[in-house]
Amino acid sequence: MKNGAHQLMVTDEFQKFIKVSLSGRRRASSGKRITKGTITNYRYVLNLIEEFQELNDITLRIQLLHRASMRTLQREKNYWSRFFMQFSHFLYKDKKYYDNSVLNNFKTIKTFFNYLQQERGYVIGNFHKSFRIPLQQNTPVVLSPEQLKFLISDKVFDEGLNPGLKRARDIFVFGCTVALRYSDLMKLKKGNLTIINGEHYLLLFTKKTTTEIRVPVPDYLLDIIYRNKRKAGIFLLPRLSSTNLNIQVKKLIKKAGWSQVLPKNISLQGRMIELKNAKGGSWQFHEHITSHTMRRTAITTFLILGVPENIVRKISGHAAGSKEFFKYVAIAQEYLEKEVKTAYQKLLEMPALKSLKISA
Repeated sequence: MKNGAHQLMVTDEFQKFIKVSLSGRRRASSGKRITKGTITNYRYVLNLIEEFQELNDITLRIQLLHRASMRTLQREKNYWSRFFMQFSHFLYKDKKYYDNSVLNNFKTIKTFFNYLQQERGYVIGNFHKSFRIPLQQNTPVVLSPEQLKFLISDKVFDEGLNPGLKRARDIFVFGCTVALRYSDLMKLKKGNLTIINGEHYLLLFTKKTTTEIRVPVPDYLLDIIYRNKRKAGIFLLPRLSSTNLNIQVKKLIKKAGWSQVLPKNISLQGRMIELKNAKGGSWQFHEHITSHTMRRTAITTFLILGVPENIVRKISGHAAGSKEFFKYVAIAQEYLEKEVKTAYQKLLEMPALKSLKISA
């Protein structure tokens, strides 16, 4: 405390916030424990705040506002407006962050302020609700259904792959089919594969949403499972870290010949800019491909092939109003519109029938 009992030190309270989250006494809105990944993010933001304070030779405090005058409220509003501008400048200019990273850090700070209000009962005002970062959403890069089919079934391409790329291809195709997060995909065990009425299914609970999922398994995925049975051990798929997979799938997609220029755009202070690759040039298609591409491709493929949105959301674990999910809907709609336009063009190019004479 500073200046009696009327102020809280931000870093002290943030450390308590992390401690209570780690202990399990503080839970997510769903009632689940706060994940280790989330707590790691909390610690990262605390480190940023401490670095910001040291750089500016300040100590951030929170004023308790019981029976506060209008003058005090206005002073606090100005205080947190200045903090928002200065901390934003620190993240953009000193840390070289883009909008998505800045937004995520402020989300954590707002979660911290909500905790102080709702769980500690402190009257501190709602100034944190004005911490808003303009973000231009980028369109996710996905494989088309035609590209996915090529990886599944092209025998000539398969024969040209070395064992490492074949393993990466098998994992990648599996992920592009079942729409699971990579962490869930790598945890699939043989016990998750079951037979119901003669059909194979994957039965599991997703890690992030703890949603129960039953996914039909097509024959080509069964081929992948049996082909990797010895290497996978108790798991359905062979072990490969996401970092290693990211390297291998880029090589795989490049070998498939999909290296067309596809600039990578990223949001910076509300406007889209092109992010150059390591060589200073525009990105190519294969450079965009990562383990995240699998889930994005699966969701988009389901939608393109006509699977209803509510069923796709059940498989993917997205909430009904998820903004993230509707990015995939937009991609699918764009693909369908392109196919319809192609059909219209084919209609116009068809030879006309000779006029028919109709007798009276």
